[in-house]
Amino acid sequence: MLILIFAGCSKCLKAFSRIEFLPGKFKSNISGFNINSWPARNGTQHKIDAAKTKSAVNGTHQKQLEQFGCRWSELFELEYFDPIRGHSIDPMHCLFLGIAKTVTKHYLTTGLIPKAKIKSLQAAVDMIRVPSSIGRIPRKISSGFASFTADQWKNWTLIYSPLVLRDVLPTKHYRIWMTFVNATKLITRKTIKKQDVTLAKQLYIKFCLSIEQEFGEAFITPNFHMLCHLPDVMDDYGPVYSFWCYSFER
Repeated sequence: MLILIFAGCSKCLKAFSRIEFLPGKFKSNISGFNINSWPARNGTQHKIDAAKTKSAVNGTHQKQLEQFGCRWSELFELEYFDPIRGHSIDPMHCLFLGIAKTVTKHYLTTGLIPKAKIKSLQAAVDMIRVPSSIGRIPRKISSGFASFTADQWKNWTLIYSPLVLRDVLPTKHYRIWMTFVNATKLITRKTIKKQDVTLAKQLYIKFCLSIEQEFGEAFITPNFHMLCHLPDVMDDYGPVYSFWCYSFER
């Protein structure tokens, strides 16, 4: 079995393994959350490494030159542009359409949320009274969270799930889920303090380590890795309301 190493993150140089599990087919191993061992990417060096890819003579040669996970862009001609700090991680897709959806669906498929409890979850959500500004109540829980919008995943994660999952999820898994919820509540405030961002990062790392321990390395997707970088992005872009994609979808 061939094991390849590649740099697959746009924020750091953590080495991810790619395992050839079938001839010509590779699976990425995104696991591992020892963030102190993740060398941060440097914008200047990134441009230097990316410039090397311009000399590629064919596709195979280009892949060899892209070993550092970067390729040339005309934006790099701008002296003031930092390709690492100059791009963000979208919280809407990472937090809600990514991790919240992935984990909740896994609770269903593994039976951690029993199918017999689905209808009662919907009934419990329908009974909760929230301000009209919150948006639509999630109505499709009873159908396995089918066709949830990003806004509904946000409301489910931050408002409804802490209440209705308390007596449904096993205690250990409920605590893990609430680690994610509590961190997300911190960073989705419209005004936020530096210490809140630091605490959120610590909680996210704890959450990712727990998920990896419970569900295995194969369960970890790139969103879990990027989750650990998200609080750092806020140092450059401010509260998530200033740069997440909800404003583009409304």
